[in-house]
Amino acid sequence: MSASCGADQSPRTQWRVTYTGADVMTGGAPEIYYTEDADREPIRRLSAAEVEQFLGPETLSLPAQPVAWSAAALLLMALAAAALPSRSWRATAVGGLALAAAIVLFGATVLARRDATDAVAAVFLQSGQPSAEPAPTVAEVRDWDSYDQVAASFRYAYGLWVAVAALAAIGVASTVDALRSTPRSASGLRGPNATATGSGGTDSAGPDGPAPEAIAPDSGGPGS
Repeated sequence: MSASCGADQSPRTQWRVTYTGADVMTGGAPEIYYTEDADREPIRRLSAAEVEQFLGPETLSLPAQPVAWSAAALLLMALAAAALPSRSWRATAVGGLALAAAIVLFGATVLARRDATDAVAAVFLQSGQPSAEPAPTVAEVRDWDSYDQVAASFRYAYGLWVAVAALAAIGVASTVDALRSTPRSASGLRGPNATATGSGGTDSAGPDGPAPEAIAPDSGGPGS
């Protein structure tokens, strides 16, 4: 994600701050680009010494984002789940983990954007104060009148949208595959030991096979 700002009148001063995914995860410092006059020289990346001269003792480093590590862990689990032998279990696990990773990744970037806005707004706010003044607190920075303008200057990089869209597509496709591969129970089928019975009658078969035929008694006595 990155934020940029510039003056409309000559000299058109411009600057840009860019945070990478590694900066979000580990809490690194951003790349800072600056030009004093965009009409005369292109914007260029400042060296570490120039950044210190430009910002002074202030830093724009982000705090480490644990939520981003959670997204990375979910992604690794989804890759591991792809090796499951069962198609149903594999599709279910990959689908759920990929969708969860997409949601957590976007949430981590939203939190990092808030932290980046705090850092940049604090530098702007303190630049208009005497150097002897202590650094503003987070509450003071977020109450600053121009805080929302600084937040609006941040834009998510296309790489984030590609990653979220790819994870979401994998999650949806795997979930659909899991639903299709789930075995359905056959309703209305009789078991192998079931036998048909007549209407209103009883089953004449016993557990060991058909019942023996009844022997009719002899109607006549001896010598008849």
